Amino acid sequence: MNAEDRDNDQLGVILRYCERLEAAQTRFGSNYEVFARDEVFQDSCALCLIQIGEAVHRLSEEFCQAHPNIEWKLIYGMRCHLAHGYEIFDTEIAWDAITKEIAPLKAFCEERYRG
Repeated sequence: MNAEDRDNDQLGVILRYCERLEAAQTRFGSNYEVFARDEVFQDSCALCLIQIGEAVHRLSEEFCQAHPNIEWKLIYGMRCHLAHGYEIFDTEIAWDAITKEIAPLKAFCEERYRG
């Protein structure tokens, strides 16, 4: 598989997990107070953020460099923090990412993904 096809596949993965984050908010609500109290809601969202970070990590360096408006390293950094945070989960940082960063990332992927 060439880099362009692999990048496209990863955009599809990112898009699917963005949609799953939206589904979690539909199911549990779009309220920070609910998120902060509900560990199942948090776990659901954390898994999606981790998977998005994994897919970002698999994008080619050329693709990331061609799209510097997306904070690729920060997205992967969030994944690393969530995966290796050893029980440290900052609900405010996660909620901020979910409510402010996922929609633009999803729109970016929708524009470029060739499904």
